[in-house]
Amino acid sequence: MISATEPRFGAPITIEGTYNFRSTGGYPARGGVTRATGLFRSDALHGLSPLGIEQFAAQGVVRIIDLRDGEELRQAPSALDPAVETVHVPILEGAAIPSDRPAPRLRDVYRSIATDRVGALVGAVRLIADAPDGGVLVHCTAGKDRTGMVVAVALTAVGVSREHVLADYAASAENLAGEWVDRMIAEATARFAGPIDDTLRELIASSPSDALADALELIDRRYGGAEQMLIAGGFDDDALSRLQRRLVA
Repeated sequence: MISATEPRFGAPITIEGTYNFRSTGGYPARGGVTRATGLFRSDALHGLSPLGIEQFAAQGVVRIIDLRDGEELRQAPSALDPAVETVHVPILEGAAIPSDRPAPRLRDVYRSIATDRVGALVGAVRLIADAPDGGVLVHCTAGKDRTGMVVAVALTAVGVSREHVLADYAASAENLAGEWVDRMIAEATARFAGPIDDTLRELIASSPSDALADALELIDRRYGGAEQMLIAGGFDDDALSRLQRRLVA
């Protein structure tokens, strides 16, 4: 149980045109507390207004890691000036909800990332560790699933507790509820020409902590933890130290 004295998990930062833009700062970690301006997470940036672009600039982000696939990039290109460094790391190719087969369960999506897409997952965390001085933003479409896996691995690797990692992840559902979810449900209903089922609704709108916990437990069983997974993927002590210095003060 998280006490009332703990940080407010997942509190959104006002960036007009986003719904789930937030810092991962304020969590106890190995050797300190996660930096407020070290690592940010968000939904997609195609809806940024002129004011939102100004608000974004004030966050000091120097690198954006966009986890969407090529089709998502074409459908919803970022509204930001290309002067902001953006690196595309498609965690899941063909991430759009399939129209020719049943939608996967959220739990299975996370397990797939933890087993079949480890190279991309480790690569995204390396881009966090190796970024120039300033903030790093990780985002996908909603900022909860692919982003949730990358952020969870990064935070776990620097000693943030499982409880806090899961609480940070779970906040997405509240941030996205309302206008964002309503629009996505309407688009899915139109695409599938009828009401959507519970599995598809979960994919769009939910961030259940047990689904992420299951994926992190799978990483624990396969590698011995997130840090060991990063090492298996090519991280050395220097890279782990860079990640620690970036995220923890």
